Amino acid sequence: MNRQITITLDGVQYMVDVEIEGQPDAIVYHVQRPKQFASELPPTFDITRPRHADQPQYDGQALTEKGRQIMQAVWEQLCTLPPQFAGGKGPGRV
Repeated sequence: MNRQITITLDGVQYMVDVEIEGQPDAIVYHVQRPKQFASELPPTFDITRPRHADQPQYDGQALTEKGRQIMQAVWEQLCTLPPQFAGGKGPGRV
């Protein structure tokens, strides 16, 4: 399932495409890098949310400091999504 989210970074809004993949023990968000962040992020980047955890898991070594800020902004937006996108237990859950 694909979803487009809006993040705000340094007062500027950016659109970010995210592909959401449900796995038995986690939700994986495949983040597509916006072209404005070519030097801060790899072309695609995965954030994993284990089903029984509230904190994201991702490879922070692949990121610059700005890249970490971008991922934090993406994560904050992902947390606001309805349960079917955020790995909740409601109907239509991924």
